[in-house]
Amino acid sequence: MLPKDLIDKYQDWKENIFSKEKEYFEKLAKEGQSPKYIIISCVDSRVDPNTIFRSKAGEMLVHRNIANIVPPYNHLREHSGTIAAIEFGVTALNIKNIVIVGHSGCGGIKNGYQMCKDGAFDDNSSISNWLSLIKPSYHKIKDASDTENISQLEKISIASSLENLRNYPFIKSSINSEAIKLYGVWNDIGTGSLESYNTEKKEFEKI
Repeated sequence: MLPKDLIDKYQDWKENIFSKEKEYFEKLAKEGQSPKYIIISCVDSRVDPNTIFRSKAGEMLVHRNIANIVPPYNHLREHSGTIAAIEFGVTALNIKNIVIVGHSGCGGIKNGYQMCKDGAFDDNSSISNWLSLIKPSYHKIKDASDTENISQLEKISIASSLENLRNYPFIKSSINSEAIKLYGVWNDIGTGSLESYNTEKKEFEKI
């Protein structure tokens, strides 16, 4: 049996949300999904893309991983989960917009930064193996205090993931024709502000 608080939350959703949109859910069940966006977000429980963007069921295909990283395509065998989710969204669901959502105070970025700084990656740890993907972004930091470096890395990693996406074979040709568009955003958890990555200026701008 589920914990009581989850049962209570489910019953509240069923009575106050599902019941009001029953026809919409029946339509989703009958016709399938056709989301407009692929969202690559961090697993951090404080960051919820569906809440931030006020989305309804069926509007966003959300994939979450530690530190919202998009691996290079040549890491397919090691990190197929994220790559497969993106490929499914693009090739099976024909989604034309991909958004990477990073955030302030990211524990994954902080730990990855420390591992890079100390050269302390552990081959026997799946977390360490995953966070080693941050290395190329780490080397782009303009050295400052650790706190400032970590803040930089949160955003640099988003830009690096966008670059990785551009080289996915099932995306590359569509990027050139602008059939698929890529976006990177950074969320400040404490203030609720959102910054969008300007690919031409190579900087984040507050929305």
